[in-house]
Amino acid sequence: MKPWAKDWVAYHGALRPEAPAVTCVERGVTLRWGELDERVGRLAYQLRHHFGLQPGDRVALIAENDTRIFEAQFACMRAGLIWVPLSWRLAVGELVTLVRDAGPAMLIQDDIWREVGDAVADATGIERRLLWSDDLARSDYDRLIADAPAAMPGGVHDEDQLTHILYTSGTTGLPKGALCSWGTLKHHAINAAQTSRAAERGNHHLNIVPLFHAGGLNTFSNPTLYWGGHVTTTRRFDPAVALRLLTDPAVGITHLCGVLQMYELITALPAFAEARFPTLRNGLFGGWGPKTVWVHQTWQDRGFFLQLSYGSTEQGPLVTVLDDGRDLALANCSGFVVPGTELRLVDGDGEDVAQGEVGEIWTRGPAITPGYWNRPRGDYFEGDWFRTGDCGRFDEAGRLYVVDRLREVYRSGGENIYPAEVELALADAPGVKEVAIIAVPDERWGEVGLAIVEPMPGAEVSLDSLLAHADGRLARFKLPRHFATIAEMPRSATLKIDRALLKKTYGAAPAV
Repeated sequence: MKPWAKDWVAYHGALRPEAPAVTCVERGVTLRWGELDERVGRLAYQLRHHFGLQPGDRVALIAENDTRIFEAQFACMRAGLIWVPLSWRLAVGELVTLVRDAGPAMLIQDDIWREVGDAVADATGIERRLLWSDDLARSDYDRLIADAPAAMPGGVHDEDQLTHILYTSGTTGLPKGALCSWGTLKHHAINAAQTSRAAERGNHHLNIVPLFHAGGLNTFSNPTLYWGGHVTTTRRFDPAVALRLLTDPAVGITHLCGVLQMYELITALPAFAEARFPTLRNGLFGGWGPKTVWVHQTWQDRGFFLQLSYGSTEQGPLVTVLDDGRDLALANCSGFVVPGTELRLVDGDGEDVAQGEVGEIWTRGPAITPGYWNRPRGDYFEGDWFRTGDCGRFDEAGRLYVVDRLREVYRSGGENIYPAEVELALADAPGVKEVAIIAVPDERWGEVGLAIVEPMPGAEVSLDSLLAHADGRLARFKLPRHFATIAEMPRSATLKIDRALLKKTYGAAPAV
């Protein structure tokens, strides 16, 4: 018998029908498990019988965070369809490229992004469309659910059955459609339970990350729902709203995840100085940087210890977790590999590197993506091993330190340069608000570094001031040779620096 996964919405709908399942803060709407199961079943029925969709068809989404995203996701899963959430932050042309790649048979959109959705659908020939709106009189989506003559019941599914195409953020290149299945979702939920207490009774996760992103959808949201918990989502990230919800015992938030920059913005609020987190059990973030220690220390001062993690859309997304942030010497450490995943560090020949040496991160396990949509598996896998394109090293205890993206590493005079290491050394230079290092061509050395700096308001920063600050911190061959300033760093929807755009803008002709 093949491994299988059970429809967990149907399971919890029967087991705990009156318990809260999903909440949208801005709409003030909470669905209990019984209501969620009923709406999912009705929508699944309509997708198959009203719209005539068939198993394996793709359904795209352009919408901001809402309880309806969970409904539509689970309805597609129940109906055997493949869910394709798209970033509303992308330009119409970029969305058209992704839609042509995924080939969805239908588009679901919200009223906020109706013009964008219509433009994408018109350009790609999508005829089947469904709109939701806060004004229920105009919400075709809600009317369709209400008018359903029947509800499709939940059942069991082959673990290999595809459920999602999640496009990567594209901050280092063109987005790729990472595949999820019933099995990858199930096994990631098990990993999250073992490392982040995701299966405990009464769990209530606050989602502040866009639900088109694996960090919002799969890190804690889907695992919390898999185990029968409660997910509250904000439509967009607002640090003040997040802090208010985290500190309100009546709300009872137990879990939070986000990228480092989100935690920085929450921590920088004046109200954080008096904050208490009476119900929070787990706060997890991904990414690392010069403010990691400050974030850890400031949360510790408020009596809470954060988890640091490493992962990606393709990997569940959680691959490693640092149990807590008590030891500030480990503030930039990504921790130990989760129980359900294997991880190797390999050299250019595919051989394991020695402890302490840098190698490419390869992973395998049932939570890892089976591949990319419309891309040859062999381009990204070596047998069962997924080649992440990230570089890391193990310390003597077996903890992982992520060094950089392999594609960001450049060679200068025969030496490997890791931009993240250089950025860490320059980030606290006088007048620097943010710094990014990219490689630019050089006739003598092959490639050299360009430091792109977003200065603090009114500050003056130069290449000479950066080099003076780095003296004694970095070997001379690692120092940037060129310099440019930028008014504001371009960012992705999860606040990561958009390096692809920086390379496109600055990569050919360094400013200084």
